[in-house]
Amino acid sequence: MGEALQNVLTPEVIFTPPGLRPALPTHFKFSPCGLYVTYLKGSTDEPTTLDLWRFDRANREHSPVLLAQELNAQADESVTLLSDAERAERERKRQFTFGISHYQWIGEGNSIAVYADGHAYVIPDGIDPEDLIRVTPKTHRNSGFNPSVSGTLMSYVRAGNLYYKYIESPAEEINVTGDADEFVTYGLPDFLAAEEMHRFAGAWWSKCERYLIYCRNDDGPVRVSHRMEIDGNGSRTIPQRYPYAGETNPAVSLHIFDTHTKDNTEIWRTNESLGNAYLARVNPVEDGICIQIQDRLQQSLTLSFYHFDQRTWQERYREDCDSWINLTDDFHELSDGSLLFSTEAEDSRKAILIALDGDTRFLSGPKHINQIHKVSDGYVFATGWDQTPIDNHFFEIALDGSGYRQITKKEGVHDVVVHSRLPLFIDRLTNPKTPARIAACELNSDSDEVIFEEVITAAHRYAPYAEHHVTARFGTVESKGHQLHYRLTPPVNASKDHPTIVYVYGGPGAQKTRRDWGTLLVQLFAQRGYGVLELDNRGSANRGRRFEAGLYKSMGKIEVDDQLLGTQILAGESWANPDRIGVFGHSYGGYMTLMCLCQAGHRFKAGAAVAPVADWRLYDSHYTERFMGLPADNKGAYHASSVITHLAQLERPLLLMHGMADDNVLFTHSTMLMSELQKLGKPFELMTYPGAKHSMQESHISIHRFTTILNFFDRVL
Repeated sequence: MGEALQNVLTPEVIFTPPGLRPALPTHFKFSPCGLYVTYLKGSTDEPTTLDLWRFDRANREHSPVLLAQELNAQADESVTLLSDAERAERERKRQFTFGISHYQWIGEGNSIAVYADGHAYVIPDGIDPEDLIRVTPKTHRNSGFNPSVSGTLMSYVRAGNLYYKYIESPAEEINVTGDADEFVTYGLPDFLAAEEMHRFAGAWWSKCERYLIYCRNDDGPVRVSHRMEIDGNGSRTIPQRYPYAGETNPAVSLHIFDTHTKDNTEIWRTNESLGNAYLARVNPVEDGICIQIQDRLQQSLTLSFYHFDQRTWQERYREDCDSWINLTDDFHELSDGSLLFSTEAEDSRKAILIALDGDTRFLSGPKHINQIHKVSDGYVFATGWDQTPIDNHFFEIALDGSGYRQITKKEGVHDVVVHSRLPLFIDRLTNPKTPARIAACELNSDSDEVIFEEVITAAHRYAPYAEHHVTARFGTVESKGHQLHYRLTPPVNASKDHPTIVYVYGGPGAQKTRRDWGTLLVQLFAQRGYGVLELDNRGSANRGRRFEAGLYKSMGKIEVDDQLLGTQILAGESWANPDRIGVFGHSYGGYMTLMCLCQAGHRFKAGAAVAPVADWRLYDSHYTERFMGLPADNKGAYHASSVITHLAQLERPLLLMHGMADDNVLFTHSTMLMSELQKLGKPFELMTYPGAKHSMQESHISIHRFTTILNFFDRVL
């Protein structure tokens, strides 16, 4: 595999804190006045404990606003104290840091709400932590923090019940609910809302702040399944009410609490035993709320308004589809009462205006938008792409339909944060030559203020390894009239006869091939002598409805066909041996690894499957039914999409890995695979991780996992 390299990357080097890259700032926000940019950042010594910092745009200086240690919120002190609600919230949000978890500028002034270690605080002027106000009681941990628009009120959840109080008043908290139990919670998202719909809120203040709107979630109707959770200290049986595909969902209802009269009113609920509707989004609007409702099969989406005064519902918009409808946060109410929304009704996602009479009008914009950030002064500001889906750019779209312009210019992936009122945005750029560049920009100016830029200088921790850094090549292949984009990273010092790893995800809702700087994990493989191929097959995100819907009721088929097609490009690479191709993936990527080995073992010589789905009947309802329909109505499709169905065809070396406390892709998936492989007499290798959940992000687990994967491929490829 070539000569031995000096200063070679290893899993220990990459995953041992603080790692090779600096603690990148996150959670950027503008102050209401626009003079400051705030962000969260860990220190060199404590990269996973986040502190609150401020960038002064006038003098371009950084200064800490509030340190986690001032709140006793360091990682080593927080991890063992988390409540069940906090643990669930962290797992659903894939949150792997401690200290200050998030924060908000509240009201029209410069006050900041800060959340850390189960408590809420407010810094009245957003500058001096000496003026810090503790909002929540010191003696109890809380979650689901929800400040009102003016920053006067805040609601929060403790032990499943919903409370609120006036932030700057010494008055006692007000208890909105009191009957939470092991099944019933208030003011939080249910499992499906958080895990699959990405609705992380369960309570909202009305714009007038008189009403507190909240969810009641009842897991009682969900069948109890018992899973074994094993950690380093032993095992225990966890009774988990997991909503499997085709089975009963949690009962969710929506309520309004009147802070003047103290009345509680139920205004909406799921209305059949299986839960035939999903409360996907709740948006406060003038004089009411708008809710987005999906049917059970997610083939219809309605926007319905509830008016506080009339206490009536009015449907304003409905969309239907014969496959599924993707959810977004692209909802904005305009001053005249019309709505700005987005839809994939004509394949690519476009912005639309919905008039009061229900008439809809498409806006002229880029080929595909993936997020609407705001609407102001006759323009919509959104991110998306026009020329190629491997880039992401910022666009200005005219509300009158007259046209659009691309604001960001440099090739690459631009993620933006937009000021709610002022013509300002934060541009976070990465491309193959730029690990990270974060700048504050004005909409109509080419100049910017660099807040942070990662440059690989001699002082950078990656510098000793940078001489071996490999720049990837991007390209496309054709599949059934669609362009499939790929990224190919050759091995360091490429000569000939090198193996290649197909690093796959393959499932809907994700995109691997982007024009960014890439990951150190790919560089790890490259420095070990492997080429790495990443390809977005049909079904991947950010390409429109027709590109995604090809896998509808046929998961694990076209994705494999496209990955197999992608390997043909290796025939044109002088360094690649097309008979030495391995495949590796996590979650849906683990499922794809198994399906590639079973259906295309003539091309894939070995595979490492991490936390794979084995049978879609054992995954959750909202995700699975979106793509497969109900199991009772589509038995043949579920049978064909199950890995178990195809295991008899497995003839290649397999490494199977799974966390033994995974509450997303349950460990049951891997035990099913083990059992069936043993019945078939198929040899395989196995590595399980006590205490690890689905993400498997712990440093020691990452080191062991990737060391094991590399050693496996070294032996079998």
